[in-house]
Amino acid sequence: MINCMHPSRILDQITTATDKRFELVACIADAIVETTMEVGYCAQVTLIDKGFTHQDVAYLWHFACALADVELKCSKNGICSPFEKGVRYA
Repeated sequence: MINCMHPSRILDQITTATDKRFELVACIADAIVETTMEVGYCAQVTLIDKGFTHQDVAYLWHFACALADVELKCSKNGICSPFEKGVRYA
């Protein structure tokens, strides 16, 4: 399975040391981001090939895709996590 610990990413802000409710969806979203950056898209079967279960992928697909979309758009636009730096407003 993919190592999903990338500090200062938006995906990591939804999981803390004491609250791990969203850890699996963050890992799936991270796998979607990495796969999309490598090949341009990510299918559910790709996640299963990476070690996630059919049930987890089916249940968390939409949530993980939404998180991955935000992460991809932020990285594309050079936006860092607001937890790392001060937020700038136009």
